[in-house]
Amino acid sequence: MTHITQATALLKRQYRDASRLNARIALHARFSVNPEPWWGWVWRMLHLPARARILEVGTGPADFWRANLDRIPNGWGITLSDFSPGMLAQARANLGEARQRFAFARINVVDIPFPAETFDGVIANFMLYHAPDLDQAIAELHRVLKPGGRLYAATNGPQNMQQLNDLIRRLDPQALDYRTSTSFGLNNGADALHRHFPTVNRYHYDDALRVTEVAPLVAYALSMDRSPMLSRNAEPLQRAIARKIEAEGEFVIEKQSGLFEAIKALYPASRPA
Repeated sequence: MTHITQATALLKRQYRDASRLNARIALHARFSVNPEPWWGWVWRMLHLPARARILEVGTGPADFWRANLDRIPNGWGITLSDFSPGMLAQARANLGEARQRFAFARINVVDIPFPAETFDGVIANFMLYHAPDLDQAIAELHRVLKPGGRLYAATNGPQNMQQLNDLIRRLDPQALDYRTSTSFGLNNGADALHRHFPTVNRYHYDDALRVTEVAPLVAYALSMDRSPMLSRNAEPLQRAIARKIEAEGEFVIEKQSGLFEAIKALYPASRPA
């Protein structure tokens, strides 16, 4: 399957609109144990000037901005972008009257339609592993950043949601194991970023899920499209989760998420004489 075909299939299945993503967000919002919400933690990690131009790629339903509306400096000019028209429509709707504070653009991250050195900061939350060409995407993000500008890229580690992944694989050995196929994770993202950015910092967010209800976890699992067999008949998954919760009072699931901060050099790298 070509990169273009993969991107098109992903858009049609996963990100045509926000419904599948919302099922995943809802599970984390209800059952995460860290008292500091994820989007608040991400905001706290940002080091950007009070007057800045900001681009977010893969904005999805704009949850990051909705959670932090009262923290946005008046001096920020923010462009929210996504590859999916459905996601952009959802972002506008979710922001309500606050949408007037943002510009919106449909953008493919491997071909960003802005001049070089346009933005002080770029944000890419849980999306670079979807890029059809990861190195080209990072090169584009680097290109549109001003010297000294910062890229913030959130992603997961290989053990993220391990217990759920193992359960799905036990029920269907043919199910996709996303942990082995992530091109941009906490374990390998720094290497990809270092090809373009001299300074890369990694920050971990400590958290886990303690799930006490069957339906939200089933909805999360089915939203991932890991198993055609379970998508056709979810009863085995429902029964397995129900037995786990009944026996232990909860289904504990490890989370492994974090954020990369990549800083563009102030001056171009010097070439040997």
